[in-house]
Amino acid sequence: MISTIHFRCPCCHGSQYRTSIFDVSEKNPHGAKCIFCKSSMTTLDHLIVPNQAAMQAVHQQA
Repeated sequence: MISTIHFRCPCCHGSQYRTSIFDVSEKNPHGAKCIFCKSSMTTLDHLIVPNQAAMQAVHQQA
C-alpha cells in the first residue's frame, strides 16, 4: 500500500511546496512551505478521515 500526503496552503490555497529540514517544527513536522507565499503547508487529514468513515458507512448499508 502506498501512502501519500496531500498538502494545501492555508493562505493562498496552493498545493505546490518545497520541503526543508530547516523548516521542520512542531506545527510543521514535514517542513513543507508554500512556494508562492512561504506559509507552512497543512495536510488534508481532517478531510480524509471523515470521508473514509462516510464511505465505510455507505458500504455497510449496502
